[in-house]
Amino acid sequence: MHAMCTIIAKNYLAHARTLAQSFLQHHPSGKAFVLLTDEGEGHVNDQGEPFEWISVRDIGLPDANALRFRYTLLEFNTAVKPFLMDYLIRQRGADKLVYFDPDILILQRMDELFRLMDRTSIVLTPHILAPMPDDRLYPSEKDVLQAGVYNLGFIAVTNTPETLRMLAWWKERLLVYCLAEPENGYFVDQRWMDMAPALFEGVHIEKSPGYNAAYWNLHERAIAYEDGMFLANGKPLSFYHFSGFTADLSRISRHSNRYEWPAFPNLRALFQLYANRLAANGHARFSQLRYTYGFFDNQVRIPPIARSIYRQLGHGAQRFGNPFSTLTPDGFYQWLFFPQQTPTFLPRLLNEIYESRPDIRRVFPDPAGTQRKPFLKWAKEFIPIEYGVDSAVWNPVMDAAATR
Repeated sequence: MHAMCTIIAKNYLAHARTLAQSFLQHHPSGKAFVLLTDEGEGHVNDQGEPFEWISVRDIGLPDANALRFRYTLLEFNTAVKPFLMDYLIRQRGADKLVYFDPDILILQRMDELFRLMDRTSIVLTPHILAPMPDDRLYPSEKDVLQAGVYNLGFIAVTNTPETLRMLAWWKERLLVYCLAEPENGYFVDQRWMDMAPALFEGVHIEKSPGYNAAYWNLHERAIAYEDGMFLANGKPLSFYHFSGFTADLSRISRHSNRYEWPAFPNLRALFQLYANRLAANGHARFSQLRYTYGFFDNQVRIPPIARSIYRQLGHGAQRFGNPFSTLTPDGFYQWLFFPQQTPTFLPRLLNEIYESRPDIRRVFPDPAGTQRKPFLKWAKEFIPIEYGVDSAVWNPVMDAAATR
C-alpha cells in the first residue's frame, strides 16, 4: 500500500483536508492518514473526510499525558512522528509511506518518488541546494544550521528492516529530546535526522527542485506557471511547503523577511490557489480553535516555565499522575502553585524561578527574610509578564504567600 500521513491539532483540520485531497487527486489508489494529537471537542467528525483518522491511543506512545505536558504542541506533534510511521508500517500495511507536514500542497503525481523507494529505505530533502546570500536577512545559512540540514516536513520510508531500525532509534531520541531549543542544539525532530545518512543504510538525499520547495529555498528555485502546470527551475513542482503561511497573503512567510511578492509573481498565484482551497475546507473556522493540551483541566493556560520544570523532574514527575489535573491534592498543579511547607512558604514555581535567575538573586539576596515583602511585590507584578503565568491564578497565590 502506498500511503501518506500527517499530524495535526484540530486548528489545522482545513490544512489536513487540503493536503489529503491534493494527494489523492494525483494518487487515487493511495491512502491518507491523519493523526489527531488534540481532542476533537465536537469539531472533528469521523465521517466524510478524505483521510482516515488515527488516534494517539493507537500508536504505542508510552504515557501520552506526560509527554503532552513535557512538550509544546510543536514539540509533541513532531515527537510522535516516528511512532505514527512505525504503526502505519507494522499495523496498517503501508509498504511505501510518505509523511508530509499539513501545510503542504501536492501538485503533481510522484511516480518517480515511489519508483525510487523500490531501491531505498529513507528519502530526505535538504533545506537548501545552493548557498544563500550572506546579507543579514533571514532565513540564513546559520538558521539552516540551527534547524537541521534536512527539512522533516517531508520524509519518505519503505518497509525495510533498516527503516524500522531507524524509526526505533528516532522514537527513543524524541521521547526525551524533541525540544525547540536551537540555542542548545535541538530543533524538535530535525537535527536528529542529520545523522541518518551516517547511521543507516539506504538513505537517499533527493535534490529535485520540485520537492519541498518553500520560503527557505526560493533563492535557488524559479517558480513558473506554464500550460496549466507549476514549475521549479523548469521541472514540475511536485509539492510546495507553505510554512509560515498567512491567509491574507500579506507575506510569503511569517518566518522570513528575505522575499517580497513583486519578485515572485507566479508564486503569488500558487499561494492564492492554496488560500482558496483552505478557505473551502473551513480554515476560517478551524484556525480559531485552541489546543486542548495547552491548558490545565481548569482551563488555565500552561505557561512554558511549568513544562520546563516538569521536564527537569524526569522520572520523578511520575508521582504526580496526570499533570493536567488541578484538583489532585498531591498533583503537579498543587505542587507548583501552592506555598510549600518549608521555611520560606513560597510556591515551588517561584522558588524555581528564583534559583534560575542570578539577577533576581542579586537584587533580593534574602527573599525569605528581610526582603520578603519587596520580593513578593516584584513576583506578583512581573512573573505573569515575564513567564506567561495567568494572573487570575498567580495573584491569589502571591496574596496568600504575603500573609505567611
